[in-house]
Amino acid sequence: MRGRSQAATVAIVASAVPLLFWISAATVVLITLRKGWLEGVNLTLWASLPALFWLVMRGDPTPLVVLSIALVLAIVLRGTMSWVNTLLTGVLLGMGLNWLMPVLVPELLNPEVLSQLAPTMDLNNEQTLAVFSNLLTGFWATAHLLVAVLSLMLGRWWQSLLFNPGGFGEEFKQLILPPAVTIPAVLIAQFGGNLHPALVGWAPIFSMPLFIAGIALAHGVVSLKKLSSQWLVLMYLLVFLVGPYLALLDSLMNFRRRIQKTPD
Repeated sequence: MRGRSQAATVAIVASAVPLLFWISAATVVLITLRKGWLEGVNLTLWASLPALFWLVMRGDPTPLVVLSIALVLAIVLRGTMSWVNTLLTGVLLGMGLNWLMPVLVPELLNPEVLSQLAPTMDLNNEQTLAVFSNLLTGFWATAHLLVAVLSLMLGRWWQSLLFNPGGFGEEFKQLILPPAVTIPAVLIAQFGGNLHPALVGWAPIFSMPLFIAGIALAHGVVSLKKLSSQWLVLMYLLVFLVGPYLALLDSLMNFRRRIQKTPD
């Protein structure tokens, strides 16, 4: 936050070092949230230089993809001040990334690679091949989207530490998705593949905001009830087991509001 050169140094170095690109993305998020989209874009361009190296020389688009998604999400969060709108934007970006995957990493969809990933599946069957390929692209897109969302949360937390201590925690604990979001998301995540093979790849993408909302619910309930950290571990386990359905029930019943009304 001292200046452009300091921010650019952190973003460039983190983007250049293997497996530290998420710190670069979080740095972009912090600058975007605090100073606006123009400064964020400027910093992203600098951080993209080593990311382009990884893409061109190593064929790895991950740093560039995560940087780009994190920038867009930060711009949306700053402009709307809504985590719901930000997560929905992430879903749209994930769908686009799912569509772009054959271009970004075509070698991953090579029949020989697919046969190694799923040796027990009959990939000579066109329908089976289409379902597995779409599922693979969906998980690849979701993994990149999730890293970008976590980078967004880290950057938001940094901003909170600097300018509003405790603000991010309170903000995140209040996150709840409306039924207009959770109902279609659960339906697509659970049953989309039965309608069309292409929708198989959307299942993990639409599950992402549901799991984030489930984690927010876990932290919110533990905080409201003043429970120990052991309960948080149990809540996390519940989220990972039935996260989408938990987010759906919370959107319909608003557990945190009920706890506030009847704390006993």
